[in-house]
Amino acid sequence: MSNIQYRKDIDGLRAFAVLSVVLFHLQINWIKSGFLGVDIFFVISGYLITSIIIKNIHSNSFSIKGFYLKRIRRILPALIVVLSISTFFAWLILLPQDLLNYSESLISSISSLANIYYFIKLNFGYFGASPQIIPLLHTWSLGIEEQFYLIYPLFLLALFKLNFTQKKLLIFSIICLIISCIFFLSGELNVHIIDSPRWYYSPTHRAFELLFGCCLAIFLSVQNISKIKLNNKIVLEVLSIISVFLMIIPIFFIDVRFPSLWTITTCLGATIFIYCGNNHTPIANKIFSLKPFVAIGLISYSLYLWHWPIIAYINYLSIEKTTLVCVVIFTISILLATLTYIFIEKPFRYRIIFSFKKSIFILWIIPLVISISFYAASKHQGFGFNKEAVNLNLNFYSSQSVNLDQCNTGENYNLNKINNNCFFGSINKDYTDILVLGDSHAMAYEGMINVWLKNLKLKGYIYTKSLTGDPKLYKYMMYSNSFDKNTEYYIHKLRPRAIILAGYWNYDTYLKTDAFKQIDSSVANFIKQGIVPIIMYDVYGGPKSTCGFTKLDKILGRECYSVMDDRNNFIKKLKHKYGEKLIVIDPNKLIEKKDSRTELLTSIGSTPLYTDNTHLNNIGSTLLGNLYLEKYGNPLSIINTKAQS
Repeated sequence: MSNIQYRKDIDGLRAFAVLSVVLFHLQINWIKSGFLGVDIFFVISGYLITSIIIKNIHSNSFSIKGFYLKRIRRILPALIVVLSISTFFAWLILLPQDLLNYSESLISSISSLANIYYFIKLNFGYFGASPQIIPLLHTWSLGIEEQFYLIYPLFLLALFKLNFTQKKLLIFSIICLIISCIFFLSGELNVHIIDSPRWYYSPTHRAFELLFGCCLAIFLSVQNISKIKLNNKIVLEVLSIISVFLMIIPIFFIDVRFPSLWTITTCLGATIFIYCGNNHTPIANKIFSLKPFVAIGLISYSLYLWHWPIIAYINYLSIEKTTLVCVVIFTISILLATLTYIFIEKPFRYRIIFSFKKSIFILWIIPLVISISFYAASKHQGFGFNKEAVNLNLNFYSSQSVNLDQCNTGENYNLNKINNNCFFGSINKDYTDILVLGDSHAMAYEGMINVWLKNLKLKGYIYTKSLTGDPKLYKYMMYSNSFDKNTEYYIHKLRPRAIILAGYWNYDTYLKTDAFKQIDSSVANFIKQGIVPIIMYDVYGGPKSTCGFTKLDKILGRECYSVMDDRNNFIKKLKHKYGEKLIVIDPNKLIEKKDSRTELLTSIGSTPLYTDNTHLNNIGSTLLGNLYLEKYGNPLSIINTKAQS
């Protein structure tokens, strides 16, 4: 099998893509949607793979076995090295259940099924594990590519066997691309054929990105046969510049949601860029061909593999990503990627060449067997965790609220009906006393509020929307309009005596947007309707609730407290404005460390209070609710007082 001509500008494009992803994951604030770099990778893959296959079919040198062997040597060696090192740190850092989850993801990564695994397993409800602490989450994109490599050559070969001319193949591919784009944009166009966030990992929602590259390769092949080429250098220069802007604008300046037309825009930009550099090298392509870009492009695969596990473990250990920490992460990632490229990627691609059977056995079967053994050891507590760590981890996962995800607009965007699973407190009452509104932080208070409701024999209803606390994000989230409509519906239908507002009160975000005015207006409106407004302070963010119980924590002797984050100042302004008409509840006085007002405890005994860095878990929330009753009485009792008066 022969390869196509090497192009430096495509390696430069790889560099742009991988740096966008890495810097985005480091939460560099001027990279708005760096995850779109993955979409650029898919376009490049579609183009290169199709070009290689078509060229080899025309020269009668194409071999399915040879194609698969090259893909195995290209992908698996570096992947196995990264997975091996990552697994060591997983054993060192993760707690029992987290390690078991990791071992499952390890098997899926080696099996080329990572995207399917996360599609099935990830909990997109409020109490699901944060994606920020899943070390192998980034392998979902490898799953997409590997499934493409497995199926696409067979499909393309079959079309050629059916005597498809290249023009027919191009027309067929373009039709598939259009259908795929429409399917992808169904959520954006409010068709909502399939709109769950989990479809982010599905091949069906990624096919169009690969098809952009496929269509380009087929088009160029048709162009070569017909000898009709676009040779106008001025046009190519302009198109090349436009293509760069089509990629830069969404990645640097737009908060892109999923699905979005901006994703297609980025893919179109990558496609035009590759096209412009095919027979001519415009200035933009020359810039991408500079040595620094090419150097990063050459290590882009290894850099993508290394950077995310490092970031995920940093997040798991609740290490703040300061500028210095980000520089260290980036530097280590570049260093490891360079070493992997020199000592693993290049030798396995060009020097260490096994037969097809040996490659399958050494690079796939053996790692798969080891990963399954690791899973078995994790499942049967074979790594010597102490009893306290096991109990804490079990408590942590048993504290997750399952049924309340039904009260989340993320999965049920068009509710507009009463869901009996969203009632809590004294649920047998005929009328509803309290309606709870907000984001995932409001949902995290359910256990606490439930204690208070039952104490006073009150009935509540909870309805929340992820990220409503950040208007900018809320604006770009799916189903945002329905949240407002459903809220009006519930107020009208339930006629509550009081409404509790709770959320991630990020002070800067609220003052820099209209959110403060909107909340102020809501409070005034509730009072006007005779509804008692209640606002809950957001609990101070704590570190991962498992802190202090991992092997690494024991080695380092870590203390599990976190610095308090002042997010609640604007609530004081509301309280000052409305006085006794507004009830304010502050749970933070329960979790402040007695000998210091700058640090917080994050667990009571072996029971963690937090699900992640900012959310209380259900058991922790319930414990704090009971503790509040004991120390300060029931904060909702004033509702009955106001009703009687």
